[in-house]
Amino acid sequence: MGPKKKSSVWQFFNKIDDKKTKCKLCHKEIKSAGNTTNLIGHIRNVHKAAYLEIQPKQTTFNAVTTTDEISNPLDLDTKVTPYNKMDDGVLQFQPVPSCSGSQRSGAPLPKTVNETIDSDLDENVTPLKRQRTIQAAFKDISSYSESGVKTRKLNNCLLFMICKDHQPFSIVENEGFKTLMKTVAPQYKLPSRTTLRRWLDDKYEVISETIKKMLSSIEDITLTTDIWSDTLNMKSFLGITAHFGIDIELYSVTLGVYELDERHTSDYLSEILLKVCQDWKIDQENVTAVVTDNAANIVKAIELAFGRRKHIPCFAHTLNLVAEGTMICIEWRNIVSKVKSIVTWFKQSCIASDELRKATAAATESSAGAAEVKLIQSVDTRWNSTYYMLQRFLELRSVINDILFRHPRAPAMLSASEISTVSSVIMVLRPLEAATKEISGDKYCTSSKIIPLVRCMLSKITSAVIEDPVAKEVQKLAINEINKRMGSIEHVNALAIASILDPRFKRMHFNDPIACSNAVTKIKDLMKKNLHSNEEPESDSDKSDKNEEAFSLWTDHHKLVHRNWKINKSEDVLSDELSVYLRTPVGRLKENPLEIWRDYKIQFPKLYKIAFKYLTIVGTSVPSERLFSQAGLVMTEQRNRLKGKRLSKLLFLHSIDKKYWNM
Repeated sequence: MGPKKKSSVWQFFNKIDDKKTKCKLCHKEIKSAGNTTNLIGHIRNVHKAAYLEIQPKQTTFNAVTTTDEISNPLDLDTKVTPYNKMDDGVLQFQPVPSCSGSQRSGAPLPKTVNETIDSDLDENVTPLKRQRTIQAAFKDISSYSESGVKTRKLNNCLLFMICKDHQPFSIVENEGFKTLMKTVAPQYKLPSRTTLRRWLDDKYEVISETIKKMLSSIEDITLTTDIWSDTLNMKSFLGITAHFGIDIELYSVTLGVYELDERHTSDYLSEILLKVCQDWKIDQENVTAVVTDNAANIVKAIELAFGRRKHIPCFAHTLNLVAEGTMICIEWRNIVSKVKSIVTWFKQSCIASDELRKATAAATESSAGAAEVKLIQSVDTRWNSTYYMLQRFLELRSVINDILFRHPRAPAMLSASEISTVSSVIMVLRPLEAATKEISGDKYCTSSKIIPLVRCMLSKITSAVIEDPVAKEVQKLAINEINKRMGSIEHVNALAIASILDPRFKRMHFNDPIACSNAVTKIKDLMKKNLHSNEEPESDSDKSDKNEEAFSLWTDHHKLVHRNWKINKSEDVLSDELSVYLRTPVGRLKENPLEIWRDYKIQFPKLYKIAFKYLTIVGTSVPSERLFSQAGLVMTEQRNRLKGKRLSKLLFLHSIDKKYWNM
């Protein structure tokens, strides 16, 4: 039998005698009584770093009560009592061997409990967890009271989830949600639907006041607006969003959706727009632009409320009208109708859909993480949906052809020449689809991209080599529609100024030199206006001093000379600042123009303010379209009795950034 293994805890102790040891770290005397239990406890409680050194890995060790017997780890017949009291008052685990045959025959006895603990420590066993104090337990219970910390936090998170995820108030009554909360926080009491509505109103009041204060201090704000009809309840709503810039970031906020209970006349819509601006403390002079679609009533309403110059037509809507204009070609319209009928047949036939799903499953499984491939149906009100339908049809045409061939009543498949036409037309429509994607964002500058995108689209469509006669006709129609609807886009002052003051584009994409010259002149006028507005008016004391001077007939002449000198000097300064900017290198396309202007702010201080004003304009009313998509997710059949005011509050809170939520 080899020598007994020494516990690693002895490296921190010096043995004084059989019952005492001295800690090498703190020089405290510890009673050992021939075992290491007290030594381990001292190291664990006083010298935690040393304890971790002898215990690099962690496992669990089950605590033993003082009333139960401890089974021997080796599963032998030896039993141990929980503890015996030694002469020095130290509690010590002691084995009580049973008289088994193997032990009487001279077999080695099993380890004692202390030896087992020592060996387990060497095998990296974790210490026992301390029981929570009564104070900590009561503090935890009180935190779940009606005004407790954890209850308030859970209430806030619950309301945040309802607003952000479009959940109904009745979720607190759902059995699954109740079970979840009972498991996660058993002591938390779920609020009722009525309480949640009251919290929603309170949260709206607090956050909306904060946003109103912020909007009242913003000098350059862009509004987007559109009208949406809820087919579920046959109601109409006017949606309004606000957009502005702070430093180099662009921000958006939903002002709300407002129920329309009268005819949608321009006078009625203009009244609502002005009232919304008043409610949100937005000064009319601070509204840089209002972006809408091309509907006559909404265009007139913007003119009545803010003036004609502040209206900007939605570029994405105009692109959609260009795509619709290509459908004038009868041959092309017939091909699109045939594709649409095939897609409709697949959508209405379960057998055909199952066959298509099975045929595409192999390709889906071969590419890891790929989603299920389905046919896409064209929707008149959804932009680029015809393009996506044709693109997906071409992708699955071989599978579709096999399935249609097996079903005698299925619609006829496109011929080879028609498929060739579809392929060619997709080349024509691709620039329109790419431009729509590019311009539909609201977190980056879009107004300055419109003029460059128009030129790039025309260049791509015109240079496309098309041999198919039908596709050639579609190409010609697309070019004509772009020229008709966007030919004068360079004469829109706001878009022209934004493009020139975008360091990535400047004057490069202007086809009309007169439009470019007019935009440069307009920039100079704005710089002069800002310069004169910053001049300090002549004080009354200066005037009185001049009156007391001796009379001179040439006083007016001297004033004119002084004014002429100031004008010439200021014009030279303004011309130099603008000309130096226009001669600077063009920025990279992926750069943020607001970030570039932050670096230019010291060099071009007068231009900076104008650039910031026009670069923060959004180029489309897509944010309003997205707002109504969100409204459709809220106003469902399950929530068809939701009032317009509460719908507006839910959409506002949904649009708010999380950093404002905990205010």
